[in-house]
Amino acid sequence: MPRERVPPYLTIAADLREKIADGELLPGEQVPSLDALSESYHVSRTTAQRAVRVLIAEGLLESRPRWGTFVAERR
Repeated sequence: MPRERVPPYLTIAADLREKIADGELLPGEQVPSLDALSESYHVSRTTAQRAVRVLIAEGLLESRPRWGTFVAERR
């Protein structure tokens, strides 16, 4: 039976989530830009944006208009 393929945006979100949990990305630290994420994961900018939106919805990241996206402070 074939395995279901995980969408790339969920793979990116899981990787970033793990980096936050492991302390590789610290609270208040800026995460790579959408262009940098799309280049490093070999996906479109839209796919990278979907991954970031998942983590914003989970409260792990926060967007600061005209500044970028940052790891949310732990509560």
